[in-house]
Amino acid sequence: MAARKARKPKHQKSEYPTLPGQLGYLNSYYCPVCGKHLFSAYDKDMKKDREDGYYFHVSNDFNYCSKCGQLLDLDEWKRKEEPPEAAEELKFDD
Repeated sequence: MAARKARKPKHQKSEYPTLPGQLGYLNSYYCPVCGKHLFSAYDKDMKKDREDGYYFHVSNDFNYCSKCGQLLDLDEWKRKEEPPEAAEELKFDD
């Protein structure tokens, strides 16, 4: 069986802005195969250059459509984190 190629979700922007001047347009993303809604975010949340550093991310474990199983290319919405050092010891508070 051939491996499935990762595909970018389909994008749809709302027709009108929500709370003009504050949140911007709602951006919705759908599976390119079955059309299942994957996630939505406002323009303001999707900007990567915000001063406070907060912007929209999907889970690093989110890779497939839950309805049809299509492999999704979601790298541009995933947080770029460095893995912890292998020698680093984790400590838990009691």
